[in-house]
Amino acid sequence: MSQHDWQSDDDLPKTRADYRREQEAAGREFAERDRKRVAVERKYAREHPVEDEPEDVGPDEPTPTSAELKEQRLKRRLNWAIFWLVLGIVAVFLILFFVEF
Repeated sequence: MSQHDWQSDDDLPKTRADYRREQEAAGREFAERDRKRVAVERKYAREHPVEDEPEDVGPDEPTPTSAELKEQRLKRRLNWAIFWLVLGIVAVFLILFFVEF
């Protein structure tokens, strides 16, 4: 029995040229989808303008960007993580101090 008895012609290995053509076609399809997506996003942005200032921020205060909001959220989470770690360390020391092994 030869190797091709159980394989169809579709299962034959691709040549480099075939693979490159498939990759180029996939790249062109992606670029076309991306171009259409950007056009739709721009159209939506024109039809649905955002407010200049949120209501809860005063006129003198600058509006925080998404990067600043992420940074604030990360700071808060890190502060809580440090708090719980310190609390855990204190609890372990108390247990080791009062419990005899």
